[in-house]
Amino acid sequence: MAKIAKEAKVSPATIYIYFENKEDLFTKIYIDIRKKMGQAAINGLEDNKSVEEQFKIIWHNYLTYSLENIDFIVYRENFEQTSMMKKIQEKDFELFNYITDLIQRGIKQKCIKNLPLTLLTSFAFMPIITLLKFHSQGIINIDDKLINQASNLAWNAIKIIKI
Repeated sequence: MAKIAKEAKVSPATIYIYFENKEDLFTKIYIDIRKKMGQAAINGLEDNKSVEEQFKIIWHNYLTYSLENIDFIVYRENFEQTSMMKKIQEKDFELFNYITDLIQRGIKQKCIKNLPLTLLTSFAFMPIITLLKFHSQGIINIDDKLINQASNLAWNAIKIIKI
């Protein structure tokens, strides 16, 4: 905490006014990042849009916001590998609840495969992390065209193919 206080140019006592300890600080930062990412992802969603349209808007918004805030993704990925994650409940995040509802609505409307939610969300949204890593490494350049192609691939992974 002393190093953090020094970097922030405040006294350690000031930090302890707001945070119990280092883990509390790290956890609150994580929660704040998740909330900001979630708000960005659902920005501009309208109830009158189809499940597919809403899915693709979330996908586009989330990836775009992540590109603009790559440090958030790095922090999030690192935090999620720690034991501090045990205190976090996914259901406490607006985006998680929105995606859960969207996928369940898609299953009911028979446009999304009736598979476990964890499987569907993994195939639908985990590719974002991989794309961000490739972008950071200079392997790909993410632009709107690539985002649209990728969101189509993600949608195709979970949608029901009608013959």
